[in-house]
Amino acid sequence: MSNKFKISAVALSLIAASSVSSLAYAEQTYIVKMNTGLQTHNQNISSQSQHRINDAISNNVVETLVSTVSEQVVTMVLSEEQVALMTASDQFVYIEEDFEYTPFSSTQISPYGIGQVQANLVSDANADQVKVCVIDSGYDLGHPDLPQNATGFADAAVGLWYKDGSGHGTHVAGSIAAINNSVGVVGVLPSDKVGIHAVRVFDDEGKQGLNSRIGRAVDNCVEHGANVINMSLGGASKSQYLEERLNAAYDQGVLIIAAAGNGGDATLSYPASYDSVVSVANIDKDRNKNDSSQFNAQVEISGPGTDVLSTVPRGTGIVAGITVQGAGAFEAAGMTHSVEGKLSAELADCGQALTTCTAPAKICLIERGGATFAKKAQNCEAGGGVAALVYNNAAGSFGGTLGDANHGVTIPVLALTQVTGNSLKAHLSKQVTAQLESISDYDVKSGTSMASPHVAGVAALVWSNHSQCTNVEIRNALNATAIDLGDAGRDHLFGYGLVQAKAAADYLTQNGCAGTVQNQVPIAQFNSQCTGLSCSFDASGSRDTDGTISRFDWIINGQNVVGKQATYTFPQAGTYSVKLTVTDNEGATANFNKAVTVTEGNVSEGCDGITAWSANKTYTKAGTLVSYNGKKYSNNWWHSNKNPEQNSNVGNNWKVWTDLGLCK
Repeated sequence: MSNKFKISAVALSLIAASSVSSLAYAEQTYIVKMNTGLQTHNQNISSQSQHRINDAISNNVVETLVSTVSEQVVTMVLSEEQVALMTASDQFVYIEEDFEYTPFSSTQISPYGIGQVQANLVSDANADQVKVCVIDSGYDLGHPDLPQNATGFADAAVGLWYKDGSGHGTHVAGSIAAINNSVGVVGVLPSDKVGIHAVRVFDDEGKQGLNSRIGRAVDNCVEHGANVINMSLGGASKSQYLEERLNAAYDQGVLIIAAAGNGGDATLSYPASYDSVVSVANIDKDRNKNDSSQFNAQVEISGPGTDVLSTVPRGTGIVAGITVQGAGAFEAAGMTHSVEGKLSAELADCGQALTTCTAPAKICLIERGGATFAKKAQNCEAGGGVAALVYNNAAGSFGGTLGDANHGVTIPVLALTQVTGNSLKAHLSKQVTAQLESISDYDVKSGTSMASPHVAGVAALVWSNHSQCTNVEIRNALNATAIDLGDAGRDHLFGYGLVQAKAAADYLTQNGCAGTVQNQVPIAQFNSQCTGLSCSFDASGSRDTDGTISRFDWIINGQNVVGKQATYTFPQAGTYSVKLTVTDNEGATANFNKAVTVTEGNVSEGCDGITAWSANKTYTKAGTLVSYNGKKYSNNWWHSNKNPEQNSNVGNNWKVWTDLGLCK
């Protein structure tokens, strides 16, 4: 990308010497898009203000992000005062904080395969026709199970692209392209033919994933000929700059896949929730949604993302387990921040280890519950224990942590299922071997980060067999042939369902790139705003991707209302159910439910902590304070259903309320 900054007359003569700002780094970095159509001086601001703007442009530019005839975007270190001044000048399209994204977290649990997506049923003999760009934490070039012809890019601030400090990017890359070479694992495209371009945007600690850096990474993917981009990363904030870069890539024919997020709620995560991006949910081996997978109207498709075994930087994969002589091996997982080790010793039952457990030179078997994992391990170690095995007190596995790295425990601590823990009780006083070591080239992780590359890999696999199709046509084929999960049609949990490689490839073979004309289910969404008991509802956020919404039907507190906007006054304070049903021009429907809470009275700003007056409450105590329509009132005697505004005098006690004036 060119670093030559072309700009309008506003600052053309001032940019040549642009460098890192001399301002303190405590100030915030912003992404600034210049309005290239403006003249040097805006008549609406003073000459002094214009001089300060020019001075900021001259001294505070950090980096050029986009430089074309029509677009000029840079990062600048600015104070709040400078931002306010520049915003008021109308000389900039936008000025937005250059916030950080993070790689979505993952856990280490039991593995399963990728056959769910039908990757093993479609040939990737033509995989050299496509290139997948992985925007992540790096790529372990030299890993025996990954393509060695990969290319990449990274800013010096985050390290070399062909190194991966956290292992996240290498794990993602393995799900896409791990080689079928009789060792390790295989990816969706295992023939060692697919082109991989790795753009590193995170440092070894998973930090510095700046919005500006990710936007530039998207441009770099496009410049290096990527057909598919995978982004197993995200955050809660929208960005005009990043959305522009993604839209530009999509318009140039790139298919963009991203993780929906691991918050386990209905919030939108970006970049997955931009319309130009395919948002991917995480399902497990039984095709159930993972509890951590976010669900919202932008979720488009699902991929296997729970307990995924894939590549990690060589020698960093955790090997954890318990071996009992004559009884075989048992699965285990390492506690976060545990020390590593492999040792054999006699097994001792320590119950819940709520106090010091006497286990000299023994391995402690401990039931979960009653204390922190670190405290249990400390009680084991205090009694001479050399390792702690904590088993669940409920069905299933769990991910445990010892807290931060300063927990003080110096023995290995492993997590076991309840079944494993109970099974080991039969081997008390026997020699067992506990192992927790970073020695493997592979590891198990979970999250939408792991689901996204499965979909990206399937997209590239299908595209390699139908190279004449566009990114939009490949996207439509994946959605049209996904296995429907959850509610019929597209829903917020699974999108269109589980991605299927063979079904999508066959669909394009039978129907051509344009596919068949299938009506897509609309998306229902509404916002609400309430004042007292009265609420207004707006369904303008609802949409239909392939047509129009012809009808909006509401059920508000059991009452039927029709229209895009609706108003309703509830009978009393409380929480009520509101349901919206939208119908598109071909008769398909979608629903959206929301709980709405209303209160009587109106607590204005400044009345914090003062309860709003309620018509349903009996006031018995003199001096009780309430708020109503922005005023504060004091109760004088026992009464009920006496509106303060209509039943008060200022400064005397002749009525049930005394008016104390406006809230401040």
